[in-house]
Amino acid sequence: MIIPEAKVWAMVIEGVASLGNVHSHGSSAPKWRGRAARLVEQWGETHGARNSKEPAGLDRDGLKVYQGWFNGLINSHSPLDPIIPYLEHPSLPISSLLQGLEPSALPLACQAVIEAAESHSLPSLRQDVLAFQGLEKQRREELVSEVIGEVAPVAESAGKSSKQTHVSHRNEARFAITNLRQALSAIDSSSIPINRQRALENASLQAARAELEESAKRIQAAGDTSTLQRSVLQSWMHTWLGELTVELEKRIASMQAEIDALPESKASVAPPKYSATARMKPQVLLMYLSLLPVDKLALITILEIMRMSGSGGIADGMKVLRGMVAVGKAVETEFRAETIKNVAGVDSYHWLKTIDPQTQKPSRQLIGSVWKKIGEQANQAKRLGKGEAERILPPNHDDMQDIWTPAWSRMIQLGVGSELVDALLKVAKVERTARDRNTGEIVMELQPAFTHAYEYVRGKKLGVIKLNPVVAARLAKDDIGVVIHPKHLPMLVEPRPWTAHNKGGYLLHSVPVMRYKESLEQQKWLKAASEEGHLEPVFHGLDVLSSTPWRINRRVFDVVLESWNKGEPIADIPPSEDKAHYEFPEKPDSSDQDPQVRVQYVEKTKAVLAQQRKDHAERCKFNYNIEIARSYLKDTFYLPHNMDFRGRAYPIPPHLSPVGDDLCRGLLTFGTKKPLGETGLKWLQIHLANVYGYDKASFAERARFAQEHEADIFDSADHPLDGKRWWLKAEDPWQCLATCFELAAALRSPNPSAYESSLPVHQDGTCNGMQHYAALGGDVRGAKAVNLEAGDRPADIYTGVVDIVNKVVEEDKKAGHDIALLIKEPLGRKVVKQTVMTTVYGVTFVGARDQIAKQLHARGDIAQEHIFAVSSYIAKTVLNCIGDLFSGAKAIMDWLSTSARLISRSIPPTRIQEAATNLTSTSRTGKVTSRAAKEFMSAVIWTTPLGLPVVQPYRKAHKKQIMTALQSVYISDPNAPSEVSPQKQATAFPPNFIHSLDATHMLLTALKCKQNNLAFASVHDSYWTHAATVEKMSDLIRDTFVELHSQDLVGKLREDFLDRYGEYYIPIQSAKNISTTAAKRKAATAQRRNAIFDDAIFNAEAELIASTSEQVEVKAAEALSLPADKAVEMSVKSDMDEGDVDSLRAGKQHWVKFRDVLPPCPPRGIFEVRRVKQSTYFFS
Repeated sequence: MIIPEAKVWAMVIEGVASLGNVHSHGSSAPKWRGRAARLVEQWGETHGARNSKEPAGLDRDGLKVYQGWFNGLINSHSPLDPIIPYLEHPSLPISSLLQGLEPSALPLACQAVIEAAESHSLPSLRQDVLAFQGLEKQRREELVSEVIGEVAPVAESAGKSSKQTHVSHRNEARFAITNLRQALSAIDSSSIPINRQRALENASLQAARAELEESAKRIQAAGDTSTLQRSVLQSWMHTWLGELTVELEKRIASMQAEIDALPESKASVAPPKYSATARMKPQVLLMYLSLLPVDKLALITILEIMRMSGSGGIADGMKVLRGMVAVGKAVETEFRAETIKNVAGVDSYHWLKTIDPQTQKPSRQLIGSVWKKIGEQANQAKRLGKGEAERILPPNHDDMQDIWTPAWSRMIQLGVGSELVDALLKVAKVERTARDRNTGEIVMELQPAFTHAYEYVRGKKLGVIKLNPVVAARLAKDDIGVVIHPKHLPMLVEPRPWTAHNKGGYLLHSVPVMRYKESLEQQKWLKAASEEGHLEPVFHGLDVLSSTPWRINRRVFDVVLESWNKGEPIADIPPSEDKAHYEFPEKPDSSDQDPQVRVQYVEKTKAVLAQQRKDHAERCKFNYNIEIARSYLKDTFYLPHNMDFRGRAYPIPPHLSPVGDDLCRGLLTFGTKKPLGETGLKWLQIHLANVYGYDKASFAERARFAQEHEADIFDSADHPLDGKRWWLKAEDPWQCLATCFELAAALRSPNPSAYESSLPVHQDGTCNGMQHYAALGGDVRGAKAVNLEAGDRPADIYTGVVDIVNKVVEEDKKAGHDIALLIKEPLGRKVVKQTVMTTVYGVTFVGARDQIAKQLHARGDIAQEHIFAVSSYIAKTVLNCIGDLFSGAKAIMDWLSTSARLISRSIPPTRIQEAATNLTSTSRTGKVTSRAAKEFMSAVIWTTPLGLPVVQPYRKAHKKQIMTALQSVYISDPNAPSEVSPQKQATAFPPNFIHSLDATHMLLTALKCKQNNLAFASVHDSYWTHAATVEKMSDLIRDTFVELHSQDLVGKLREDFLDRYGEYYIPIQSAKNISTTAAKRKAATAQRRNAIFDDAIFNAEAELIASTSEQVEVKAAEALSLPADKAVEMSVKSDMDEGDVDSLRAGKQHWVKFRDVLPPCPPRGIFEVRRVKQSTYFFS
């Protein structure tokens, strides 16, 4: 049975309840009211209500049902007695029903609810209504209180020289800003918040469509003006559309003629075959190109190629493969839409399901979902009898079943796309003008709008489609694709709670709870966990973050707006175009034959242009954020959150959030205030020191820093732009200014402890990843370095590492090391900070070298020609020292990496025989190879302590060489099964696992803060709350960390792996190689420790699995508490018999079970995690 949607129920119930007016319907009125109540009960029964008076189906838009009932009762002036029991339930607050009314109906509704609350003795319900009325009154008063100055927009010409820009366009606001303003205008409505939120979400989609409408207007206007046709991108596209249509008609006619000339036996449409030399056959290509009208094919091609510009890391262009496949996909989607509309009809169930309820237009996502559903129904109909299918499946399912076709393969998408793109490249032309240097005349030339070329990207030669410079320049101005989609903006009401993997957040827009890239495996695991109810703690944690109210800090905004509109550079905001000054180098004389002079000129010019582009991009970003802040200035708003595949939470709105830059954080303040109390003033002072950059001192010293700078604080608060500007010297100037305003107001208040503060105060972890590693490994030295162990003042891990590095450098200098002698001054903590910070997240040697080289450039005391050698030397030393300082962390990293390597080379027992067979083809050396590697499909999967399944998505894309109209390309199908990438699985697992733990810790803390009525926000390992509740939050941070790490997390992970992969098999040679590498790594670590710290003791453990041609023999070694050289010696000695391991022989290979080669967990150190509770600076 098909159950109507909630909005249908709501309409019917509201209509029935509206007939309950006694004056209009007399004695029948009670019957209508009773029928409405029974319909509500039926809704509840249908959606799992445990009793007849419990709200149900709220996760399926059930709120609309109760809003409809309430509206009907209010409009008919009926008693509210039937709905009162529902209002006593916490999941149905009265505010949610009042927000569904028109503003004109609110006074009557509020009065009716108050009277009902008094008659039913429900004082809390009465208070809720009064609070709602108070908020609305405040809202209306704020709307008329003042007019806020506009934000001066970045002009269209910004970022370009005056010679590059037409005078008529020079002062125009960027369309992205005008479009954003139009979307944000919905906020200024006098309606109640939930209606304004719906209007805002609708307006944001209208803004996205406005971009296309603007393009169409320009095309139409270009028809009469030849000058405009030459200068406006949209008019070029209009011209290309006509020419491409003609070109495609010619090609299709040519294909048809070629097919007609073929013998009948060869003219049939056989399944397409592809190779590196043969393109798609014309009869196959023609079949696909005939699916849509030619003009529609042309339009799709142009729009997709323009949309893809700048994607995939190609400046002013795109990778050939990416562009061709995008066009092929777009053609497939349009064909599906046309098929559904023409076959099922515009009033059909299937077509209506493709329509976005807000845009009232088909969306690509919905078209794909409907097409997939049709395919599932076609398969279901085959299994069911005709009568059963008619009863269960939607109307017209027979018609749709007949026309449904499977999804196009990537090969077909590529073949169709390549033909269309090739045609576009042939016909699309633009006129370029230049001044002849000799004659001074303006010369015009017709050039291709797009060219096919090759570029080297990360050492690989790739085919690219490049835009003509004039097209790229025009695209940068017209911005034909909405780069910043205005859809995801802060919300005016609390976001919908997360109830499923795809339900929560915005009221109208569907947003998934997890962000991941093309991983069907992750999607299936997430969906299963959601349906089984395992994600409730994760959902609740995200809801805490989403429900935190925010406001714009008005005093900071006023300073930002004034300085922005002046155009002067301030803090990290670059100057406006008219105030900016860029010194271009003088062009060398043409007679100068020295090539070095020319090279230097080009390099300096590029550097200035790069700075110019950077400043323009920065101003565009700030312009967007300030515009949003201005629109939300009088409102409390919310930031819905979701998470990445590791569980780390992020705000869904990409702009103006705590995850943003210093300006964003300075503009944000909590939407609620709390009195400072006894400790709040101290924490405001400490926070000031932190954001100023004085964060390595003790808390007492930080508070004293603020007290000693009270005069500067008052001056900054009173004269932020015309005073001493002390706040601008801070590390985070905008956050410092916000704190100056708050501190000045508190200090000047009659009673600072009673001052109500809304400023977020931060508590940040010390190299949080290392904190988790130290806790996992019980590492005493590591724990002390990252403040897990109590100390009189905060330990600084970066200083600790650089001290060791400087010691090594000095020793090498004494030994006459050439590179060490180049380092004249001791290294500072800044040189090593980024490398130390990212080591826990898997930084490579090359990455560390580049990080350090950047810092050495900034120091300026190393000659340019020596930077590479010195940075390589320091990087190696730093990485060695980190391993020494965090020996327990290094052991766990190695264990995680080894486990991932074993998993990625494991095969289910059901695939062993298949894996044991030889490939039919031979390698280049003529050797027949095993297909075992093709069976390595096992990705590393684990479950976080909160029940979130994490699937690492790293796989080897199966590529096939295909000849297209443009070039030979390598293509892969993301949906096709492909083997994992063992290297990526192994290197990414340690940081991903730690990320999943810090995400768990944050969500646990969020839940505890909610239970204790504390405001909470988070930016990964930075936790925010009111100044008055910092100490309470600090206790909760430590409690949840201890709760998390009191478990044997590594042991549980090992058990999880054994449960999941224990019966899988690994080729014995792979296990041998992995184990040998692990043993060597541990031995090398021991040798470094011996060299630097003169440690004779080294804890190592290694297993080595070896095999002979006829006999399986598993060898393992343990070398505990031995010097490094003994450890290596012992690691190759066997102390296990063949019978100790369950092994298998299939084909010519030997296999061993995963459970028999997975190493035991590294031994844990003596640090007890509960000692964190005594550490003052664990988070500080």
